[in-house]
Amino acid sequence: MIVVDLPWPPKELSPNHRGHWAPVSQAKKRYRNAARLLARSALSKADGFSQFLGVRIAYEFFPPDARAYDRDNLAARMKAATDGIADAIGMNDRGFHFAPAEIREKVKGGMVRVTIEQVTL
Repeated sequence: MIVVDLPWPPKELSPNHRGHWAPVSQAKKRYRNAARLLARSALSKADGFSQFLGVRIAYEFFPPDARAYDRDNLAARMKAATDGIADAIGMNDRGFHFAPAEIREKVKGGMVRVTIEQVTL
C-alpha cells in the first residue's frame, strides 16, 4: 500500500467551474505533474509494485474550510491527479478501481490523501 498526500485541487478543476479554457488547462497540467512526481517518489520507496496488476485508488479529502463539499465534484476534480498517478505507475488508468471518496476533517490549506493498492483480479 502506498500513501501520497497531494495539495488541495485548484478550483479550476471543479466540473462546476465556468472559466476560460486556458487557466483550466494550465491547472490540469500543473496538478497532473504534481501528482506524477509525488506518486513516483512514493513508488520508488515501495517494494514489489507491479504495473501489470490491477490498482485500487482511494481518495480522502481534507478540505481547507468547513464548507459543504459535494463528494462527486471532489472526485471529478481528481481526474488530472489520476492521470498523473497512471503516468507514474506506467499504466493506463482504465485498470484502476476506485473506492468511494471520503471527506474528512478540515486541514489548513487542504489536502488529498491518495491510497494506492495492488489488487489481484
